Amino acid sequence: MRSGRAFLVGILAVLVLAVWQVGATLPPVHILPLGDSITQGGRTDREEYTYRLPLQRLLVEAGVPFVFIGSMTTGLQPEATWPAVAPGVQFDRHHEGHYGWKTAAVRDQLATWLQSYARPDIVLIHLGTNDQDAANSAANAVEAKALFTHAIVEPLADMIGILRRRNPRVVILVGHLNFDSDTARQIRLLVESMASRLSTPASPIVTVPHYLGFIAAPGPGSDTFDWAHPNPQGQQKMALAWFKAMKPYLPLSSTQAPKEQ
Repeated sequence: MRSGRAFLVGILAVLVLAVWQVGATLPPVHILPLGDSITQGGRTDREEYTYRLPLQRLLVEAGVPFVFIGSMTTGLQPEATWPAVAPGVQFDRHHEGHYGWKTAAVRDQLATWLQSYARPDIVLIHLGTNDQDAANSAANAVEAKALFTHAIVEPLADMIGILRRRNPRVVILVGHLNFDSDTARQIRLLVESMASRLSTPASPIVTVPHYLGFIAAPGPGSDTFDWAHPNPQGQQKMALAWFKAMKPYLPLSSTQAPKEQ
């Protein structure tokens, strides 16, 4: 019996080592954070690290081989700094976040940016915050729908096409606005419809409900500094939502789930 148990233990050890070696040799997942100030962050007057910092921590904790990609490595203020992700692990500063940019402006530059780095495997899109006033002139709901479609949905659809030309199997996560206002709900319905229409088995589009449990109004328990830009608590909530959405598309050897907070 002892020899049989020893044999089984030996086999188990070999299997564990083999799985570890496979995970260690997996190519990194190229993750593109794409958006506006909520993606870029980087101010010296407050801890505007964005979701990218806690998301990297979650990915590191889960053992995911990955790199962030993008043409940017700085925040709004170039001298802004980020803390280490973990002892001996520096923050990966690459991103494609552009403070104050509207969706169409990002769309217009995306193809050029994509030529400057490795093709993305997973893209995290968070845009539309700066387009919320697009329908201010609308006389009715029909006009508002048309204006939001022109300002947000059509540029997003164009970006999906651009990303797929770079990588036909790219996984695209589209983050909903962090707010739950009437305007945000109107935009959300349009984005959901677009995502459902354009998603394919080869290149899935997944919407991410960042508004769930998110407290935008400044005050006790708030998740933002100023209604729009997430504070560290809000950044952590966004990171967890992104990680949950992307986990099915991460390497199979990366099975450790982060604890909900």
